[in-house]
Amino acid sequence: MNKVDTSDTEILSRILSGEKELYRIIMDRYASLVFHVVRRYVTDQNLMTERAHEIFLKAYERLDSFQGKSAFSSWLYRLAHNHCLDESRRAKHRNAFFSELPDEHAFGMMDGNPGTDAGMEAESETDERTARLWKALARIDDNYTVPLLMKYRDGMSYEEISEDLDVPVGALKVRVHRARKELKTTMEQM
Repeated sequence: MNKVDTSDTEILSRILSGEKELYRIIMDRYASLVFHVVRRYVTDQNLMTERAHEIFLKAYERLDSFQGKSAFSSWLYRLAHNHCLDESRRAKHRNAFFSELPDEHAFGMMDGNPGTDAGMEAESETDERTARLWKALARIDDNYTVPLLMKYRDGMSYEEISEDLDVPVGALKVRVHRARKELKTTMEQM
């Protein structure tokens, strides 16, 4: 089998038909994409590798849910992002016990943040806006949101996105433009 010329669709079909060893091709193809996403959330090299393995395992377990409506790279990017986001939330939740300590304001003061009510309100408003943004993004097609996130959240160039998603730069620019337009409309409707 010529790994380079074989499409993702064909490889995925063969994996689902029982040729599980072909998943290594998918991992090799998309390791840089997955590590790029993981690097946005994790700085420790060992944890980064562990998180990437978790993502590839989760993707393998969910291969049958890939419907082919978007590129496999877009589907994998979204899965990797969601996995990292979920893990970040879990870590935040695990560390929440610090906020339950009686001297919680003292911890904030050590950081130069007195833990004022105004500061907490601003943080709450930011969390609410962020939640609305993610809800709006969830309503937009992955073909548009994935390049948008890669461009603006991850700070990637169109050339880097093109390489990771295997989509021409011109098409990516159109998709990002449409995503911004749809996002604005969706946010206004919410």
